[in-house]
Amino acid sequence: MIGIYITYRPVGMFLIVYEGSNMTERKPSSVRRIEILEAALTIFVKKGYSDARMDDIVQEIGLSKGAIYHHFQSKRDLFIALIEHWMDQFSAIERNNDLRAKPSTDIIRKIAHFTAIIFKRNPNWFLVEPEIWAFANRDQEIHELAGQLYTRVLTVFENLIDRGIEYGEFKQVHSRMIALSIMTSLHGMIWFVLFQPEDFSLEEYVELNMEFILNGIAVQ
Repeated sequence: MIGIYITYRPVGMFLIVYEGSNMTERKPSSVRRIEILEAALTIFVKKGYSDARMDDIVQEIGLSKGAIYHHFQSKRDLFIALIEHWMDQFSAIERNNDLRAKPSTDIIRKIAHFTAIIFKRNPNWFLVEPEIWAFANRDQEIHELAGQLYTRVLTVFENLIDRGIEYGEFKQVHSRMIALSIMTSLHGMIWFVLFQPEDFSLEEYVELNMEFILNGIAVQ
């Protein structure tokens, strides 16, 4: 079976999708790693970290236990890798020279749109967050990693707001407060899993919220 890679790079992030469900075929290590992470995500969301077992993840993905242990030595290593994966994605945003040439408004819209794409493909990347918060209260390393992740995301938006102020796109506003508003708005996507509204789409929700925020700080 031939794998199909679908790569999105508008904000430095990526998705990898394979046709079919044959987990035993040979695939690049990076692809296999993402598949294992997504199987772990499913189990962590279904059962919670404490009740999840490596055997559950083995059963979910259909690989041998040895294949999974080749990439991750323990359940805890898997959980840490989930957080580090998100950190890697936002590092890519920070390094993206093409985006730096665009207005801050356009970049924020692109990030929001791409976040919606990720959520629609696999909401578990967001639904796992309560497990991250709960685990962070019990494990110092997880606490520090989670803090780094959310600080990095917040800083990306804060820097975009500061740049927009500097170049006359935005009013003189409290950039960190606006960055936090953008973050919490995007987190609102989680409610789509509960309410599943039929009269508007996820993309419409994200676009409307971004326009409320961006129009509110735009120089008229």
